[in-house]
Amino acid sequence: MTTAFRRTAGRLAVAALATTALTGAAIAGGQAAEASTSCKSSPIVKTFNAVLAVRTGSTEDSNACR
Repeated sequence: MTTAFRRTAGRLAVAALATTALTGAAIAGGQAAEASTSCKSSPIVKTFNAVLAVRTGSTEDSNACR
């Protein structure tokens, strides 16, 4: 293995670990934020639902608080 290849492999490994850590933190934060809301129409849940609606198509949530 050349020095450049080792350097590139190391950078890719560090990037993968950082991505995994940030994803885990985002998921944990989202779950904590959702657990602390008592209404499904809270700003955090609305934002999360809007992002998912763009990805999967919009659906009406009949259980949302008003």
